[in-house]
Amino acid sequence: MSIADERYVRLTTWTADGRPKHVPVWITAVGRDQVGFTTGSDSWKVRRIRRNPQVRIQASDTGGTIVNGSTPRTGTARLGDADELAAVRTAIRRKYGFGVVVVVVWFMGAIGRLAGRGAAADCALVITLD
Repeated sequence: MSIADERYVRLTTWTADGRPKHVPVWITAVGRDQVGFTTGSDSWKVRRIRRNPQVRIQASDTGGTIVNGSTPRTGTARLGDADELAAVRTAIRRKYGFGVVVVVVWFMGAIGRLAGRGAAADCALVITLD
């Protein structure tokens, strides 16, 4: 099974001092040897990737616990353009179901607004796998 076929993956990024930070994300194929997901442009994931684009992803459960026997993949992440954001959103809706995505995006957007942040999923991160 391809990493893009996994329901959830744990994304690992690194802080400025080299500590790994893990977060579970939905993922979808966006091109040959590329996967992507949406997130807020002011999220810590984006901030860390702007500083260091090297990432690791591995199959996980919804809480980010690694699936036994899964293999980590490394790659280079970048912020996608507007066309890639639209493509990733469409692929996520197709993979996870429109209703689920709408509820989660609405919920995360509400949390972001309460915290004084913008939209929850206003950018795409595209990972080119090694």
